[in-house]
Amino acid sequence: MRRSFTIAAVLVVLLVLSGISEALIRDGGIRGKSGLSFGSISYSFDSLSLTIRNSNSHNVNFGGSMLFLDKNYRVIARAELMTEKIKRRSSRRYKAFFSEGSGNEAQAAKYLEWEF
Repeated sequence: MRRSFTIAAVLVVLLVLSGISEALIRDGGIRGKSGLSFGSISYSFDSLSLTIRNSNSHNVNFGGSMLFLDKNYRVIARAELMTEKIKRRSSRRYKAFFSEGSGNEAQAAKYLEWEF
Protein backbone atom coordinates (compact mmCIF):
# COMPACT_ATOMS: atom_id res chain seq x y z
CA MET A 1 0.00 0.00 0.00
CA ARG A 2 2.73 2.44 0.96
CA ARG A 3 4.80 1.54 -2.11
CA SER A 4 1.90 2.17 -4.53
CA PHE A 5 1.25 5.55 -2.89
CA THR A 6 4.94 6.49 -3.34
CA ILE A 7 4.90 5.47 -7.01
CA ALA A 8 1.71 7.45 -7.62
CA ALA A 9 3.18 10.53 -5.92
CA VAL A 10 6.35 10.31 -8.03
CA LEU A 11 4.27 10.02 -11.23
CA VAL A 12 2.22 13.06 -10.33
CA VAL A 13 5.35 15.12 -9.66
CA LEU A 14 6.91 14.03 -12.98
CA LEU A 15 3.77 14.88 -14.93
CA VAL A 16 3.51 18.32 -13.32
CA LEU A 17 7.17 19.14 -13.98
CA SER A 18 7.22 17.87 -17.55
CA GLY A 19 4.09 19.76 -18.71
CA ILE A 20 4.33 22.48 -21.33
CA SER A 21 3.46 25.95 -20.14
CA GLU A 22 0.66 27.36 -22.29
CA ALA A 23 -2.07 29.88 -21.70
CA LEU A 24 -4.92 31.33 -23.67
CA ILE A 25 -5.41 35.06 -23.93
CA ARG A 26 -7.51 37.67 -25.74
CA ASP A 27 -9.58 37.85 -28.92
CA GLY A 28 -10.14 41.04 -30.85
CA GLY A 29 -9.92 43.11 -33.98
CA ILE A 30 -6.72 44.25 -35.62
CA ARG A 31 -6.49 48.03 -35.68
CA GLY A 32 -5.70 49.38 -39.16
CA LYS A 33 -6.73 46.19 -40.97
CA SER A 34 -10.46 46.21 -41.71
CA GLY A 35 -12.12 42.80 -41.70
CA LEU A 36 -9.26 41.05 -39.88
CA SER A 37 -9.47 39.75 -36.34
CA PHE A 38 -7.41 37.46 -34.15
CA GLY A 39 -8.18 34.89 -31.52
CA SER A 40 -7.12 31.66 -29.86
CA ILE A 41 -3.70 32.94 -28.83
CA SER A 42 -1.72 30.33 -27.00
CA TYR A 43 1.91 30.81 -26.09
CA SER A 44 4.76 28.76 -24.79
CA PHE A 45 8.19 29.89 -23.65
CA ASP A 46 9.70 30.45 -27.13
CA SER A 47 6.78 30.60 -29.56
CA LEU A 48 3.21 31.73 -30.02
CA SER A 49 0.24 30.30 -31.93
CA LEU A 50 -2.76 32.31 -33.02
CA THR A 51 -5.63 32.29 -35.51
CA ILE A 52 -6.22 35.22 -37.86
CA ARG A 53 -9.73 35.46 -39.35
CA ASN A 54 -10.42 37.26 -42.65
CA SER A 55 -14.05 38.33 -43.09
CA ASN A 56 -13.31 40.31 -46.28
CA SER A 57 -14.45 39.24 -49.74
CA HIS A 58 -10.87 39.29 -51.05
CA ASN A 59 -7.57 37.56 -50.24
CA VAL A 60 -5.22 39.37 -47.85
CA ASN A 61 -1.48 39.11 -47.19
CA PHE A 62 -0.85 39.39 -43.48
CA GLY A 63 2.29 39.44 -41.34
CA GLY A 64 4.15 41.67 -38.92
CA SER A 65 4.96 41.96 -35.24
CA MET A 66 2.89 41.60 -32.10
CA LEU A 67 3.95 43.93 -29.30
CA PHE A 68 3.07 42.95 -25.75
CA LEU A 69 2.91 46.04 -23.53
CA ASP A 70 2.77 46.43 -19.77
CA LYS A 71 0.48 48.86 -17.93
CA ASN A 72 2.90 51.74 -18.64
CA TYR A 73 2.86 50.97 -22.40
CA ARG A 74 6.46 49.69 -22.42
CA VAL A 75 7.29 46.78 -24.74
CA ILE A 76 7.99 43.66 -22.68
CA ALA A 77 7.84 41.07 -25.50
CA ARG A 78 7.75 41.03 -29.30
CA ALA A 79 6.63 38.15 -31.53
CA GLU A 80 7.28 38.08 -35.29
CA LEU A 81 4.77 36.63 -37.81
CA MET A 82 5.90 35.76 -41.33
CA THR A 83 3.77 37.21 -44.15
CA GLU A 84 1.31 34.68 -45.58
CA LYS A 85 -1.90 34.82 -47.59
CA ILE A 86 -5.28 34.43 -45.90
CA LYS A 87 -8.04 33.52 -48.32
CA ARG A 88 -11.35 35.38 -48.33
CA ARG A 89 -13.82 34.53 -45.57
CA SER A 90 -11.48 32.05 -43.92
CA SER A 91 -8.93 31.81 -41.14
CA ARG A 92 -5.29 30.82 -40.88
CA ARG A 93 -3.30 29.44 -37.94
CA TYR A 94 0.05 31.22 -37.47
CA LYS A 95 3.09 30.25 -35.46
CA ALA A 96 5.23 33.17 -34.38
CA PHE A 97 8.51 33.26 -32.49
CA PHE A 98 9.62 35.73 -29.87
CA SER A 99 12.39 38.07 -31.02
CA GLU A 100 12.32 39.92 -27.72
CA GLY A 101 11.20 38.54 -24.38
CA SER A 102 9.43 35.20 -23.98
CA GLY A 103 6.04 33.69 -23.28
CA ASN A 104 6.51 34.35 -19.57
CA GLU A 105 6.84 38.09 -20.11
CA ALA A 106 3.98 38.09 -22.62
CA GLN A 107 1.78 36.51 -19.96
CA ALA A 108 2.13 39.65 -17.85
CA ALA A 109 1.14 41.92 -20.76
CA LYS A 110 -1.77 44.24 -20.23
CA TYR A 111 -2.07 45.42 -23.85
CA LEU A 112 -1.42 43.98 -27.30
CA GLU A 113 -0.48 46.13 -30.30
CA TRP A 114 0.25 45.22 -33.93
CA GLU A 115 3.14 46.59 -36.00
CA PHE A 116 3.12 46.10 -39.78
